[in-house]
Amino acid sequence: MSLNAWDAALIAVKTVSYAGTFGCAGAVFFLKLGGALVASEDRRRIRRLVIGAGALSALAGGAQLLVTAGSMTDAAAGMLDGPLLRMVWQAGAGRATTVRMIGLVLAALVLLPDRTPRLAGVGAVMAATSFAWTGHARSLHPDALPIVLLSVHLLGVAFWLGALMPLAIVARNAEISRIAALAARFGASAVFVVGGLLAAGLGLLWLMLGGVTELWDSAYGRDVMVKLALVAGLLSLAAFNKLRLTPRLSGGDIRAVRSLRTSIRLELLLGAAILAATATLTTVAGPPALG
Repeated sequence: MSLNAWDAALIAVKTVSYAGTFGCAGAVFFLKLGGALVASEDRRRIRRLVIGAGALSALAGGAQLLVTAGSMTDAAAGMLDGPLLRMVWQAGAGRATTVRMIGLVLAALVLLPDRTPRLAGVGAVMAATSFAWTGHARSLHPDALPIVLLSVHLLGVAFWLGALMPLAIVARNAEISRIAALAARFGASAVFVVGGLLAAGLGLLWLMLGGVTELWDSAYGRDVMVKLALVAGLLSLAAFNKLRLTPRLSGGDIRAVRSLRTSIRLELLLGAAILAATATLTTVAGPPALG
C-alpha cells in the first residue's frame, strides 16, 4: 500500500478527529455511568476533558475538510478553493460535520451545575454516531442496515475507548475503594457494550467484504486483519482488568492501582493504533463490496 503526503495528512487528521470525538463522548458516558462514585474534583477534571476533546474534534474536523479538498487537486491551493470545499461539504462531509458540531455543543453542557445533564448525553450520542453519516457504510445499497450497525459500533467504541482517560484520572487521584467501585461498574457495563460493539462490527464487516476469502484476497481485508489483531490485544487487556485487577482492587491491594494505571496506558496506545488503522481503512482502501 503506497501513501502520498495527502493520504498521510488525511489519515492523521481523521485519527485526531476520531480521538477527540470519542474522547468527548466517552467522558460524558463515563460521568453518566459513574454518578456519585466520581469525586467532585475528578468530575471537574473530566468535565475539562470533555471540553478539550470536543475542541480538538472540532479543529480536526475542519482540518479534514481542507485536507480533503487539497488532496483532490494535489495542491495546497485546493484547500482554499471555495467551489471545491462546497463540493466536499455537499458530498456528505457537511452533514456529518454539522451533526458532530451540534453534538459537541450539547456535550459541553456537562459544565452546567446539574451532575450530568440529559442533553449532554444526547450530544455525546450525536457526536459519536456522526461518522455514520458519511463514508463506506452510506455507499452500500441498501444502506439502512449498514448505517444502523455502524452507529451501534461507534457508540460502543466511544463508551470503551472514550472512558479510558476518565478512568486514568480516577486511578491517579481517587482512593482505592472508589477506584474499585468505578472499575467494577465500568467492567460490568463494558461486557454488554463490547459484546454489542463486536457483533455490530462483525456484521458490518461481512457486508463490506462480501465473503470471508476477501480477508486475505483484498487489500481492504488484509488491513482489516491488522485492525482485528489490535482489537484482540485490547480485549485481552480489558479481560485482564476485569478478571484480575478488579478483584484485587476490591480487596484493597494498592499494587493493583499501579497495575491498572499501566494497563490503561497500554490500552490508550492500542486504542490510538486502532483509530489510526480505521483512518487508513477509510482513506486508502475501498471495501470489496463497493468494487
